[in-house]
Amino acid sequence: MNTLSTAKDLMKDPITVSKDANVAEALRKIVNKDISRIIITDNDEPVGLVTERDIGLFLLTEQTDRKIDEIPITEIMNRLVTVNHSASIEDCVQIMVDREIGSLGVNFDGKTKGIITRTDLTKYYITNFVGEKRVGDVMTISFVSCYDDDPLYDVLSKMISQRVSRIIVKDHGDKPVGVLSFRDLFRLTMVLGKEEEIVDNSSGISVLFSRKGLISKTGFGGTAQAKEAMTVNMITVEHDDDLVMACTSLVENDINGAAVLVNNKLTGVLSKTDVVRAIAAISKKKKDTI
Repeated sequence: MNTLSTAKDLMKDPITVSKDANVAEALRKIVNKDISRIIITDNDEPVGLVTERDIGLFLLTEQTDRKIDEIPITEIMNRLVTVNHSASIEDCVQIMVDREIGSLGVNFDGKTKGIITRTDLTKYYITNFVGEKRVGDVMTISFVSCYDDDPLYDVLSKMISQRVSRIIVKDHGDKPVGVLSFRDLFRLTMVLGKEEEIVDNSSGISVLFSRKGLISKTGFGGTAQAKEAMTVNMITVEHDDDLVMACTSLVENDINGAAVLVNNKLTGVLSKTDVVRAIAAISKKKKDTI
């Protein structure tokens, strides 16, 4: 029998960085800890958070020539929404859905001591809702995609305009062949330390470029293709799979989304956001039947 019922039961310790840190320091910790968000603290008290998506969109749209170790993390920090440690998991889920956020701080006597993320709720789904939903019941039908030979400039422009942190890469048979995320772009474009330009050979690419070169038609972004930067072998799930099976794939592979296939054709995307919405829908249905 499941014993998890409150925010306290589900929370984990937050990974933090001081509000005095710069974007480079926050980014290093996000990459090294393999996390998608980091809590910003002031004298060890959480005051905000920054996500991988926040950093990626900022660095690809920011117009100055500042190096990332010159940009204060507070410049892109967001407010941290919190709940009391005694809040029910159902209430936490509903807050995240209503506010369209991916995490909640957990407070004890007014001080934030923990955090709940979509990943925690995906794990919660696995242990509590076997047989409740199929992947096709909750997947997102509309998704952002590109072809593997699209210029990187076009792909990034699409990510910026759609404000998404990842894009599915497919071949011209519409079969998913990879995913391109801000994590991939950090590897290619983020200027760590004091260097304005870096040489990257990690994907068979040997070129000197600055982060602005990727969003220029005449620079690296105009000549490189999506397949040169993407992560290959995107995880896929089947439309008719039990959602628990798909959640297990997300957790075991440490990913935020998977392509949904029907007869080997891409028909949608399943993300942890979809899972959180599924929990909210199940909880509402159960309340309505009481």
